[in-house]
Amino acid sequence: MTNPILAHMSRNERRAILDKESSARRSGQWGAWKQLTDLDMSAFKLNHTSPGSWVRECHKMMTNNVFSVFVRRVPIGTGNVLHLAISSMSGDRPSFHEMQRIKNEMTGAETTGVEIYPPDSELIDGADMFHLWVLPGPLPFSLHHKLEMPQS
Repeated sequence: MTNPILAHMSRNERRAILDKESSARRSGQWGAWKQLTDLDMSAFKLNHTSPGSWVRECHKMMTNNVFSVFVRRVPIGTGNVLHLAISSMSGDRPSFHEMQRIKNEMTGAETTGVEIYPPDSELIDGADMFHLWVLPGPLPFSLHHKLEMPQS
C-alpha cells in the first residue's frame, strides 16, 4: 500500500524522504518524539470518521523522523490498556527491536506489550499500521516463568 502522503509528491521528494527514513532506522537516530497538536489530530480524525473508527478515540499522536504512533486508552476493568498504532512513511514493518524501543519510549521499559492477530472476522487492514497493546499489569505467563497448570 502506498502512503497517501507520498502519493502526492514527486519521485525525487519521495526518494529523499524514504532515504532519510532508511538511514535513520539503520543508525537508530530517529530524532525526538513530537506530539501533534489538537488541530493536527482533529484534521486527521475528520478523514477517519467511519462508524466504529478507533482513530477518533486516540488522545495523542507522536511522531519522529521514522515512526508515527497513535495512542488511545481502552478501559478494561479498573485500568486501561494502551493501544499503540505504529506506522512509518515507507510502510515497512518495525523490527522486534524497534517495537520494543517504541513501547519503552512511549510507556516505560517495565511495561508489557502484546501484538494481537485477530480472527479474520475482526481483521481491519486499511493501512500499513502495526498494533501494540500495552497492558496495565504483568501477564499470567512470561518467557522466564513456568506456568502452573491445574491438575486434572
